Amino acid sequence: MSRIRTFFLVFLLWTLVGMISKGAFLLIYHSLFANATFSELCQVFWYGLRLDIAVAGYVTGIPGLLLIATLWSRRRLIHWLWNGYFFLIALLASLAYVANLGLYSYWGFPLDNTPLLYLKTSPADAMASMTWWQMTLLPLVILLIALVIYKAGASLFPKKRYDARGKKIAESVLLVLLTAALLLPIRGGVGTGTNHVGSVYFSTDNRLNHAAVNPIFSFIEAVVHIEEIGTRYRYLSPDEADTLFQELTYTQLRKDTTQFAQQPNVILIVLESFSDSIMHMKGVTPNLLQLQEEGISFTQFYASSFRTDRALVSIHSGLPAQPSMSVMDMPRKSTSLPSIAQQLGKNGYQTTFYYGGDINYSNMRSYFVGTGFQQVVSDADFALSMHTGKWGVADGPVYERMLADIKSNHTGKPFFKSIMTESSHEPFDVPNYQKIKDNEVFNAFSYADHCLGQFIGELKKLPCWQNTIVAIVPDHLGAYPDQADNYQWWRFKVPFILLGGILPTGLQCHTVGSQIDIPATLLGLLGIDHSEFTYSKDLLDAQAPHFAFFTFPDAMGMVTDSCRVIYDNTSHQTHQEMGSDTDLLVKKAKAYLQKLYDDLDKR
Repeated sequence: MSRIRTFFLVFLLWTLVGMISKGAFLLIYHSLFANATFSELCQVFWYGLRLDIAVAGYVTGIPGLLLIATLWSRRRLIHWLWNGYFFLIALLASLAYVANLGLYSYWGFPLDNTPLLYLKTSPADAMASMTWWQMTLLPLVILLIALVIYKAGASLFPKKRYDARGKKIAESVLLVLLTAALLLPIRGGVGTGTNHVGSVYFSTDNRLNHAAVNPIFSFIEAVVHIEEIGTRYRYLSPDEADTLFQELTYTQLRKDTTQFAQQPNVILIVLESFSDSIMHMKGVTPNLLQLQEEGISFTQFYASSFRTDRALVSIHSGLPAQPSMSVMDMPRKSTSLPSIAQQLGKNGYQTTFYYGGDINYSNMRSYFVGTGFQQVVSDADFALSMHTGKWGVADGPVYERMLADIKSNHTGKPFFKSIMTESSHEPFDVPNYQKIKDNEVFNAFSYADHCLGQFIGELKKLPCWQNTIVAIVPDHLGAYPDQADNYQWWRFKVPFILLGGILPTGLQCHTVGSQIDIPATLLGLLGIDHSEFTYSKDLLDAQAPHFAFFTFPDAMGMVTDSCRVIYDNTSHQTHQEMGSDTDLLVKKAKAYLQKLYDDLDKR
């Protein structure tokens, strides 16, 4: 079974190369990590191992096939292919690792497709920034490292040949299975979340996260998802877009903010797939309807998107959702965004995010850790017996965990806790709950509503209730009604509720707004500066321009108190025009989207 041993040695070699590169990174940039603890430095290797193993999986595939071929052929061609492959991959790997080490001091983020963009647009300028000694020394360093890796790989080529047919067949079958099994480390396991750059993020210090990233994986991911953001949605001249955009933004802190005796706690509850429509189905959401009566209810509120990844960024960072991409899938850009957690953390808050599913799904980990959440609780923090649905842990146990954490909080610090529910997500599999037996969709929403009601009921019994603000909002347009037309403004209408012992009860706010306005509204309530949130507007500030902006695949909508439009960016046609001066509103929507992509292109 010498070839089986060789297979594992090849896999181990590439894993070790990735880990050694982390050691080199930490050593070269040791000044950046002067305040890091020994435990945090160890975590760079531990969390980063996930992507090192993924890269090892990618590059072990070809050797796996060549090992099978050596069992059935004695041709020297296989040996040449083995050596040629290892030299090529060793050279590319060495180039990636050295480029990452060299460029990080200039760019401050792991290697991605940016060098390709520079070489494509202005190769002379890209080379002009290098000194003569860099142009001389770096190729030699790259070649030396490549030769070391190549020699190690080439030495693994099996020398022994089998004559017994039975041994050949047995080892061939094992090698086929092992090569096919490389999909597991490449994918990152069998869970719902696959490997992303953000899978290795573990610290609120993004430099530690960057140290954990494997630059080869980062480069491949960036190339696969490459999009020339700055060239999209060019509707207006820069000056006209700037003028219209300025009319749509307002980041000043309102002067009449409430002065609380002590810093209030904040709990943000994001409900999976809820909508205004589902709340009108009799008997499905009694708790949410009751909470709407108890707190401050925003009656003209809209979701920003059709997907959770877009919505979570809108809710926590006040960034409008994009019709053609997801910022959460781009850790370099998503972690540059402001966030509620980051701003509250600066003001002494403990910050925790709760999710019953796989936190690596859609790069959620990198976004939440990278934008200020000091702790992330996900499915991995619950016993396997609690993983009762496709998406992981049901809402009930996650609420219970959050409630237990609140009860055990004896630090005296205010807390910010955000939870993303998941039980009302298809396939709507909820545990031991059969209130609506003839409709699994309504039953799942009823379960989610039941868990929400139980949590708020228990929270009200705690002393901290009198000093807590709870915000409740769905994540995106609703899962009901089925097959509804997205080109309808009401599809995006969702509830938004603020309540808590510290707030007035039974009020309605008819100001038009959307999820991007949540950061400014919450921070405004607390009297905390929200000027970094360019797009977010305080819904309680009469001086701010109030409107809702939402997107879905290559279309966008804008709603004001007097006008509504939905515009298709592909057909360049306007749908669902209502009110006066819809042409101006379409132009404002175009300016808004254009400036959004300008902003993201620069991040």
